[in-house]
Amino acid sequence: MTDAQLQHDLLLRGGTLLDPAQGIHAARDVAFRDGRVSAVAERIEEETAAEVVDVAGRLVTPGLIDLHGHFYHGGTTSAVSADESCLPSGVTTGLDAGSAGIANYGAMRDYVFPAHRVRLLALLHIGAVGLAHGRTVGGELRDLRLIDAEATAAQIRANPGFLFGVKVRMQRDAVAHWDAREALALARQAADDSGSLLMVHVSGTPIPLPEILDVLGEGDVMTHAYNGHTEHMLDGRGAVRPEVLAARERGVVMDVGHAGVHFDIEVTRQAIAQGFPPSTISTDAHLPPPGRITYGMHELIPQLHALGMPFEDAVEVITSRPAAGLGLGDEIGSLAPGMAGVAAVFDRVEGAVSWVDMSGHSVEGELSLEPVLTVLGGEVAWRAA
Repeated sequence: MTDAQLQHDLLLRGGTLLDPAQGIHAARDVAFRDGRVSAVAERIEEETAAEVVDVAGRLVTPGLIDLHGHFYHGGTTSAVSADESCLPSGVTTGLDAGSAGIANYGAMRDYVFPAHRVRLLALLHIGAVGLAHGRTVGGELRDLRLIDAEATAAQIRANPGFLFGVKVRMQRDAVAHWDAREALALARQAADDSGSLLMVHVSGTPIPLPEILDVLGEGDVMTHAYNGHTEHMLDGRGAVRPEVLAARERGVVMDVGHAGVHFDIEVTRQAIAQGFPPSTISTDAHLPPPGRITYGMHELIPQLHALGMPFEDAVEVITSRPAAGLGLGDEIGSLAPGMAGVAAVFDRVEGAVSWVDMSGHSVEGELSLEPVLTVLGGEVAWRAA
């Protein structure tokens, strides 16, 4: 067959496709052409593709979506290089959670993000300079003169498809307790005025969690939802708080935002046992300080599975679920024909494995995932050595 007659640029042959959006968990070949999925079938002939990759015995998923990371590499001291951090974990889309604000997001949008292959989107920090100060001068919202809610909303409206909402950190080292409520109210105002979502960091909050939940509505994100610090989601008896249950009922997204320090294994285990699993799983990718344990997305899937979350559900909440939450469900989150040509391939490894959190809690499982290759734009963008 000549090049002109080839139907596909790339064919992933012989794998097991897990695509929750399509309800598929079965043997399927997946083909790509011109940067998009061109075919999914039980068998696609090798002769129809310019490049064929044998993935027999391996798991194929849509490209993973990290709803909370810090990818303003070079713009903050803790941000990671998205290509170096995401591609080896199967992540093809990353949402930067407030690394920059109105004073410095332009360089992130125009220079840093375009230099990466991973698709990068952003939430605008309610503070004008985001996290640019690092850990040098204390919390980024200790002076509320750094907040201009009207200007923040205006920039979000001016950047559809890139800016998806507002981020505010309700953490003691981010905002002084006497200013926390005002900062939260201004973030809510900016999100409302721009018609966008609000993501709130709740781990280590200086104000009661129910007060934060009161301002969150459908599509808003409570990130670090499964933390073990004061004011976490469980009450004194270990039951999920009624205010947290009510928030999910009205559509608030309960996001993991792991970060090593913002995820508690025992809180998560108890919540899942009560039928309260995460709405989305994210890494909070960053450059950690010494001694902090962090995990890639491919490690969080089996970790949540070991804590009681069905494996298929864990994949759904890092593919089709966040895609829908961002209004991108017709573009990413599934490998249906016509969708963006992004995929991840893993080896499922059976055998004892354990994970720990920063409180010393641990969980043991019998499954881990080893990334094999990542597809971006319908071509292999990363391959394990």
